[in-house]
Amino acid sequence: MIIGLLAIFAVDLADAFWVARLGTLELAALGFCFPAVHVIFSISLGLSTAGTAVMAQRIGAGNTDNARNFARDSLIISILLMAAVAAIGLLTMDLIFSAMGATGTTLVQIKSFMSVFYPSALVLVIPMVANGMLRGAGDTRWPAIIMVIVAVLNAGLDPLLIFGAGPIPALGLKGAAWATLLARVVSVFIALGILHYRERLISWSRPTWQSLVESLRHIGRIGLPSATTNAITPLATGLVTAVVAGFGDAAVAGLTTAMRIEVCALLGVFALAVGSFPVMAQNYGAGNSERLLTARKFTLSTGVVISLVVAIPVYLFAAPLTGIFISGGLVQETATTFLKIVPWSWAGFALVFMISSIHMATGRPFLGASLTLVRLLALLIPLTWLLSRHFGLPGVFMAFVLANLLSAVAGLTTFYLFKPRNHTQ
Repeated sequence: MIIGLLAIFAVDLADAFWVARLGTLELAALGFCFPAVHVIFSISLGLSTAGTAVMAQRIGAGNTDNARNFARDSLIISILLMAAVAAIGLLTMDLIFSAMGATGTTLVQIKSFMSVFYPSALVLVIPMVANGMLRGAGDTRWPAIIMVIVAVLNAGLDPLLIFGAGPIPALGLKGAAWATLLARVVSVFIALGILHYRERLISWSRPTWQSLVESLRHIGRIGLPSATTNAITPLATGLVTAVVAGFGDAAVAGLTTAMRIEVCALLGVFALAVGSFPVMAQNYGAGNSERLLTARKFTLSTGVVISLVVAIPVYLFAAPLTGIFISGGLVQETATTFLKIVPWSWAGFALVFMISSIHMATGRPFLGASLTLVRLLALLIPLTWLLSRHFGLPGVFMAFVLANLLSAVAGLTTFYLFKPRNHTQ
């Protein structure tokens, strides 16, 4: 699981590493793209989470045939939904990124990247949803392998397409988007092949409207709160980026570089949440309350320990870590300051993230989503605006700290007050 998630984050890090070699302007443009890219990823992850939960619950209840039909329906629904999202994204590029503070050449660079990335959403969602259903069936090995293949292909294609070689022209920032797109195309065929030939977990019969509507209801019940939870994060990041844009492109590049490092540092937390989710969902579906209680306690306590353990080396080696991407100037100074302040609140973030996942897996998806909404909309965004006005960039970083810690208090309250719902088949 950790290897698979590391592979996902490696794609983002590889893009940032090679784009940084183009210059601060291109790295800042990629930073502006960061929220939009992760909205697409978050919607895909929400659909994948729904696939994991429903597949795990149906297999746990012994409904294998219904699980196969759901796999077929969820892929159809996911493709249609992502096509609509990509079209909206293409039509609103100027509006969205201008509102975030991008102007001039930076905006031109952003549009060159997103004009390729938005259409690639169609080949992102297929393996994401397929991998989610494989995990729901208890197979975590192949989803990890598929993600590693994508990361390796992307890492190899990035320098080739960004800087060019021989007959291949240098595409600059757009080359990073093309590298990701081509790697994802390969993953589509592998993921569907494993789902069909190895696991026999998909039906290729023609779906009925009744079946599609029923599957959409299940996806909406779990996927909508999950997608909302995940998508709110990059949307909030976009608003924070808009505030930071007032300090210049270098500040934006520094912030998004630090946030990429933060995501990788918290890899263990994310892996624990993803790995424990189908375990809790299967035990919830089977009505095994004793095992479910054990899994909930283990997930929560282990997540906090992981976040505390990784915070120490990140704090100590903040400057060398940021220097991997770019050395000197405001970009590295901004990223280093972030990594000196924010990691001490990662335990609070881990609590909120784990408790949200627990609620999602045990029949309270909207309660789980509400915790993220509180952390980002009620705390992070207003605190960022307020503290940045009085303390500048360090105020933005303190907003992250306060949002993580205060939302953790709210999360713990819901954890002890709201137990898993009684499950009905």
